[in-house]
Parts: sequence; C-alpha cells; structure tokens
Amino acid sequence: MKITVPASLIFFIITTGCIGPGGFFGDDEPEIIPFEFDLTLDDLWNDIPLNQTSASDIINMTYEFDKSPRVTNLTEIGYSINNQPLLLVEFGDYDPAVPTVYFVAAQHGNEPASVDSAYLLARHFARASPEEIDPILEKINLAVFVMVNPDGRDNGTRGNSNGTDLNRDHMKLLEPEGKVMHEAFHKVHPSVTVDMHEFGGVGTIIFQVAAPQNPVTHQDVLAASYVLESDVIEAINEEWGFGSVTNYPPTTSSQDSSIHRNHFAVHGSVSLLFESAVSEEYSERVRLQSWASLAVIDEVADDPDYYLDARQSSDEEGQEGNDIVHAYLIECSDPATTETLRILKDHGFDVGYKPDEESVTSIHYETFLPRSAFPNGTVVIPMDQIGWRVLGELMEYTSAKDQHYTNSPKERGQDAWRALESVNYEIDNDICNAA
Repeated sequence: MKITVPASLIFFIITTGCIGPGGFFGDDEPEIIPFEFDLTLDDLWNDIPLNQTSASDIINMTYEFDKSPRVTNLTEIGYSINNQPLLLVEFGDYDPAVPTVYFVAAQHGNEPASVDSAYLLARHFARASPEEIDPILEKINLAVFVMVNPDGRDNGTRGNSNGTDLNRDHMKLLEPEGKVMHEAFHKVHPSVTVDMHEFGGVGTIIFQVAAPQNPVTHQDVLAASYVLESDVIEAINEEWGFGSVTNYPPTTSSQDSSIHRNHFAVHGSVSLLFESAVSEEYSERVRLQSWASLAVIDEVADDPDYYLDARQSSDEEGQEGNDIVHAYLIECSDPATTETLRILKDHGFDVGYKPDEESVTSIHYETFLPRSAFPNGTVVIPMDQIGWRVLGELMEYTSAKDQHYTNSPKERGQDAWRALESVNYEIDNDICNAA
C-alpha cells in the first residue's frame, strides 16, 4: 500500500525542527562557534581614534566584551544622573593570592582621551591572543571602569550633570557617580589603582604620573606607589624620550583626601594618577594613556607579590585597628548623626551600637574632655576594619588639611568622642534609621 504524506505535514515537520537537533531524525547538539581571539598588540595601536568617541558609542561597544570568555564580569555597576550605565569590566579568576590592577577613566568629562584608552585596554584583554594575555592573567586580575562621567563627556564639562567635580567628592560622596566609584573599588579590592586624566599641557612635557601624597597613607602602600611611579615613568620615557614624561608637580591639594589617588591610597591601594597633555594630537594622547596603562600592568605582573603585600599590610593593620583610638562614639539624638551615618555607609564601613550603658575611657575629640559612660543605643564606629585610616580622616579631617571636605562631623559641631579602649558593640548599619 502506498502511503502519501500530506504536504502540510512535511511543512510541519520541517518548521518544528523535528528533523533537526533533538528531533525525530537526529539528536546532535547545535554547533557552538568558539570565541575568536583575533587581536594583536599592533591592532591596539592601529585602531586608535583620531577624535573622541561618543559616550553612547563607548557604552555600546563595551557591552560587546560580554561575548569574551575571558571577561569574568561585565557589570552595570550604577548609573549617571542622566541614567547612563556605568560599566565595570573584570578579567581574571580573582584568586586572593593575585593582585588586582584597577583603572578608572574620565572622572572629568572634558578629559576624553582616557576613556578611549580604557576602552582599548579592555578590548585588548578581551580579544587579544591567548599567548599574549593568558600569562598576564595568571599573575594579575584586571578591572576597568571604562567611563565614570558619561554625562560630562556628552556636555564637554569637567563636572557631572550637577556641575560637581567628581574628583573632589571622594569624602562627601554626594553624587551618584562618586558612590558607584566606591562600590566598584570595594567590589574588586584592588592592590593597584590608576586614575586616568588629562592636563593643559606645558612645554615639552606630554605626560605626567603622580603617586599619592597624603602622609596618612600606610607606609608600605606609599612606598610601593612611588616605586611604581618611577618604574612607569622610566618605561614610557624609553619610548617617548627622556624628559617628556615626568612626575606631576605638587599642588595646594597634594594631600587632599577628596582626590582619587590620595583617597584610595589611604584606603590601602597602591595608587597612581595619569595626566596626558591636551596640547598633543588626540590619537597621541590615547596612545600615551594606553602605553602607560600597559606599563603599569607589565610592572605589576613582573613583581605581583610586592604590590599584593603592600595592600595586605594595610588590610591586616585595619583588621587589628588603631592602638590609640579604638572607636568613635556618637549619639542618635545628635542632629549631625544622620549625615555621618550616610557618609559611612556609602564608604562601605560598618557601624554598631552599644547594647547597654557602659563606662568607656574616652575623650571628646575637639575639646578633649573625658566622659565615663554612654547611654543605651550610642552609635559605635569601630576602627578594627579595613580602611580605618579613612575613618580617621572622615571623623577628624578639617578644611585646613583638606580644602574640599567641609562637612566633617567636627565641622558640623557633632558631639563625637574618641574611645580609647575597646567597646562592647553589635554591628547594625540601620541604627538610627539613617543607613
């Protein structure tokens, strides 16, 4: 007997995939096309743009990195005031025995070359040959915050859409972009941080590098920062000519903790500032920033334990706390407490409370008057946590030391006390309903 299959049934079989993978006539898995690592170092130099890339194009191109199996995370870690995504790209397996190198581009929107350079750096690590990149990622992790201030880039302004200089907001953390920078920093926990900028350009100097200059910084972190600064300057001058690249001259704000390189050095990360001269052609500025970035990576990869140890020394000190000031004590009834707790939370610090009335050896940190007891619920800001040096800056820094941090608890007249001995406390970041 002859069996006739209706044409409609044949069409149904074909369109429903019954003769394809997993169908009636086969169970082969769909072919997986492997990711192609198709870039060389020459491609990095050949693809440098002649003019700045728009913020939207940078964002859209950065999303493409998610296709690379080498990218550990591509995170929309936050949003700008104008709701543009702030993208963090991470490479490596984040073995705690390996240092993380972290690049932050363009806090200032009118310093554009750093963004194109950061994008090219991330692209290179996402797509370059395994022979070139994999040995590096065995020695370091890499994180790139491709563009901190997309609104400023769109507007051609130094500040964000509120007109705030983000590189003077690292103490107050008033702006969303600043809060995101701190969230990203704590997420990747870098041993080395690089802040990428541009400057007006003076004479024959085409590039400047600066280490942190705040003396509060842990001595190992400060020393490693100056070693890295010197090595990077030497490496870049081998290509551009001795004297074209130099250290950034001290300024009136050299010790300012509101500035990125100083702030995160105090927090425990070896830190550098990049400044390319806008007097140079745009492509040359991007090339300089890219070259300097690779120089940092090469130097850290050559001696990863040195930079990891500097960070760990600072962290271990933080876990032990300060031998002199064990904690700060403030009360929920103080009008300044709400803003203090907001700042501490945005900085990632834990706060707690005293569960009962207790006598504590303490002094008022402005008048130095002693106090013997504190009521139930007194807020405790313990110093035995990573970054305790920043805590000291937040609680006691004055405008005489830091021209941009003008809302410290002390300057708000807060009734705060130094606890000179250990304090019984329980962690509660929601205390006073302010966090």
